[in-house]
Amino acid sequence: MKIRCRRDKFLPLFSLTASFAATRDVRPALQNVKLSAVDSSVLLTATDGDVGVRVEIPQGDAITVEETGDVILPAKLLRKILAETTTEEAVIEAEGTSLTVTGENFRYQLTTCEASDFPPVASFDAETYHKIPTKVFGEMIRRTAFAIDAENSHYALGGVLMNFVADRVSAVATDGRRLAFQEGVAEAVGGHESENKTIFPPRTLNLIERAFGDVDEALVAVNEGQALIKIGSFVVSSTLIDGRFPNWRAIFPEKSGRKKVDFIAGPLASAVRQAEIVASEKKPGVWLNFESGKVVVAAAGEEIGESSVQIPISYDDEKTALRLDSKFLSDFLRCLAPEETVSFYFLADKPALFETSDGYSYVIMPLT
Repeated sequence: MKIRCRRDKFLPLFSLTASFAATRDVRPALQNVKLSAVDSSVLLTATDGDVGVRVEIPQGDAITVEETGDVILPAKLLRKILAETTTEEAVIEAEGTSLTVTGENFRYQLTTCEASDFPPVASFDAETYHKIPTKVFGEMIRRTAFAIDAENSHYALGGVLMNFVADRVSAVATDGRRLAFQEGVAEAVGGHESENKTIFPPRTLNLIERAFGDVDEALVAVNEGQALIKIGSFVVSSTLIDGRFPNWRAIFPEKSGRKKVDFIAGPLASAVRQAEIVASEKKPGVWLNFESGKVVVAAAGEEIGESSVQIPISYDDEKTALRLDSKFLSDFLRCLAPEETVSFYFLADKPALFETSDGYSYVIMPLT
């Protein structure tokens, strides 16, 4: 096997593929990337056993195939070699388990694994799937994945539930003390749907988001515990989390009967950061004290002191106070633009509900 590659074009594709390789010593081959060269293209594949990726690079600006064949490329070493050299072109050549990487002013002789040790990675051949704008998909990931609970014995809480219906897609994550929900537009092809059973591991979602690049649309197909995601020339395959997700709809509080105020995200986030400076482990969180025309965000830490920050709001109801986890509140507010308006539905000592106009909802259980 022998190829020539343009370093500036090949390296980004190789680096992204290599990020899917195993980080633990499960099987030596899985810590690397397989390259398969045919007359017209090169195929890169990587997997950790649960999530994998394949990308086909047509012969052209990025690569030139001189001899066909398969080789296992050492992911970390080759990434460093290509990143550190300053030459425009590199030649990658393999014979059995001997790998040579050369350029205008460098040469590396490396030992690699047998190509036959590498497992196949699935291609995208689904006939039913959802088309999702990557902007929508990425926002869904960022606005929900932080709310999972990877440490909980309830395994399903360690992932993000995604629901695919006719013209919509939604994502839900919860750790039992908070819940994040984001809905967006999508197009179902061939009657594709899946509700309340498609739980994505966070590593898969993180890698998917990295693959978006400048691609406008992703194709997502789920079936029997597996997901296939096509993003431009990349195809990601992943095992889904096996488990029963909680009845998340039952967690949403009813808006009727609750008080409502509208916040601007930036000033509220700033007030929370200022107030929580004096919070302590024994007295965590911040109080939201609602009075006529204002909310006072306050905290008190034993042997530290007290804080209070006022924000003017449109509020003319009776005085009400509730205490929320400041980290949970800040996690939510970081997902919003500073100028974005947030509607807040609340009662003292009851679950608090935040909503935005673009399908984002967030529930926080109050601290007692």
